[in-house]
Amino acid sequence: MEHKEPIPDPLDQPLQWKSLIIKTLFLVAVLLVIYIILDLLFREQLLIAGVWLSRELGYGGVAIYTFVVDAVIIPTTADVVFPFAMEWNPYILLTVMSAASILGGYLGYWIARSFNHFRYVQKVTGSYRKRGESLISRYGAWAVVIAGFTPIPFSTICWIAGLLKVPA
Repeated sequence: MEHKEPIPDPLDQPLQWKSLIIKTLFLVAVLLVIYIILDLLFREQLLIAGVWLSRELGYGGVAIYTFVVDAVIIPTTADVVFPFAMEWNPYILLTVMSAASILGGYLGYWIARSFNHFRYVQKVTGSYRKRGESLISRYGAWAVVIAGFTPIPFSTICWIAGLLKVPA
């Protein structure tokens, strides 16, 4: 019977911070390019949609707009509705926006996670996923929470978490 060497667990190895940072910056750069292209192509339409939804549909329109903005990586933010909602009850407005943002983030996460069955996505995220899982195992969901306070859009963070299969 042949003796095989055990396969090393990537979680037992120290993180290669330089490599991880370079890969992260590359991924962010790619997403930023996509974001800029979408911004150049659709910014005016997205602003018009935000204004129309908030004026015509009230809180429901704000919820729809916030949900879509946080579910899909598009070049706008939910802040577009604030000038049109200045007279509204701020507690209700922020509650509606927060709930819609959380639900949109979850949808973005699951959309990205469903992309993992594509070979290309598996190849691109394979080594990155191991390091991401290592960070998540060390810091738990706090790694995603902390990333949410960076200038990277919330929807992008949710998609990255989905691609890395961070536990929901």
